[in-house]
Amino acid sequence: EYADLSKDDMVLMIIPAANCGIGAGEKLGTGVNFYLNIDGDIDEYHRKVKSKGARIITDIKDEPYGIRDFTIEDVNGYQLTFNQIVGKKCLSCGMPLSKAEDFGGGNPANVYCVHCANPDGSLKKYEEVYEGMIGFMMNTQSMDRETAEKAAKEYMATMPAWQGK
Repeated sequence: EYADLSKDDMVLMIIPAANCGIGAGEKLGTGVNFYLNIDGDIDEYHRKVKSKGARIITDIKDEPYGIRDFTIEDVNGYQLTFNQIVGKKCLSCGMPLSKAEDFGGGNPANVYCVHCANPDGSLKKYEEVYEGMIGFMMNTQSMDRETAEKAAKEYMATMPAWQGK
């Protein structure tokens, strides 16, 4: 059970309260999250909000889909997520995706880069991406193979496409 309404750059997502563990005794705003794209420096805004004593429930972070955000909660339970677009990154290796030729399959809607995707845009097998990452680390970081294998495995485990591998 889910619905969303969108107009221009705004989206209203609707999910039943019970699906989020929200009961009748909760604060008025519990389960409501306003997602606000801000102009300017989001890190500076985060510092300012934090210095004023706002209750920060999710600290500032980079999301793999190209935004930087943080979330606060007001006294009524309403959540406000402030975000800024910072650029897309490959969900497999973290490579910045800015030009059409950077995207797997040449498709700017793809979440994988040209190095991690097959020609049709689908994600390559883990072993193939892992070998590519090892080679990249050996060439750009002057690592020996053993060190590059360990570093590649640790790094890839942090990427959304490979979490749990």
